[in-house]
Amino acid sequence: MLSLSLVAAAPASAGNRYPDTITLPNALIAGDVGFQPEGIAITGNTAYVTSFADGTVVRADLRTGRVEPFVPADGDGALGVEIAGPLLLVAGVTSGELRVYDRVSGQRVALFDVTDTGLVNDIAVAGSTAYFTDSLRAVLYALPIRGRTVGTPREIPLTGDYRLAPPAAGVFNANGVVALDEHTLVMAQTHERSDGSGGALFAVDVRTGHTTRVDVRGGAIQGPDGLVLRGSTLYVVQHRVETVAELRLSHDGTSAVLLRTLTNDGLDVPTTAAFGPRGALYVVSSHFFTPPSDAVRYEIVRLDS
Repeated sequence: MLSLSLVAAAPASAGNRYPDTITLPNALIAGDVGFQPEGIAITGNTAYVTSFADGTVVRADLRTGRVEPFVPADGDGALGVEIAGPLLLVAGVTSGELRVYDRVSGQRVALFDVTDTGLVNDIAVAGSTAYFTDSLRAVLYALPIRGRTVGTPREIPLTGDYRLAPPAAGVFNANGVVALDEHTLVMAQTHERSDGSGGALFAVDVRTGHTTRVDVRGGAIQGPDGLVLRGSTLYVVQHRVETVAELRLSHDGTSAVLLRTLTNDGLDVPTTAAFGPRGALYVVSSHFFTPPSDAVRYEIVRLDS
């Protein structure tokens, strides 16, 4: 359970009523391992943020900066989070769980244990299906959703250009994912080699599982983590270089042009992002490589895109 009081937000910029940063809780009662934020999803003025440490989900008001508990510690941790109508979907890391909650009450609606050997990472909703990536196995998990009704998940083996990097400590394969259309996803591979180098994007046909490496022109993608899509513009959170790359994506998702990079002094190992009010991009500053302590300030950082 969180030891959490209301958290003050950094002052808003002139003419902007929304805080530039929102501070997240930095301590958990059990084990004092730090909140360790990872995933973010936004609807209206409300952001949902997951804890990699223990699976807690908090809810933040982007206008006031107020942060409150939403889902208590549930499982071994949580990474990606996504909104599917009345439901909130959460990726359960090495627990192998796909977690489904009521978006208003926070009550658990469903839980599926899909793997004993994988690492469930991020989520995209396309049509009536939610797709979960796995950082250790070359598969997607497809979860049918219609309103509040959740079906039985199935595996989609990934073929084509995507290849798993050899297992090594700290190496992540499939990571962030977005839906280009009902049949096509764009997926990030954070590391391509066991030394932690590389990084690539792939277009995925969910009907077949076939993957095509995205040909990125104008610069290299470095350590891609979370992805956000707005129209044909793809935003790639690069945790290694602490920036967000903005790319123009082709209609089929197989090629892209790097347009620019966004950054902010408040970003420390950014992991994921989501668009919020007034078209601002909200980025989770995870401080992932900083040992947890009372001095760590976990934050959501607002970027004007």
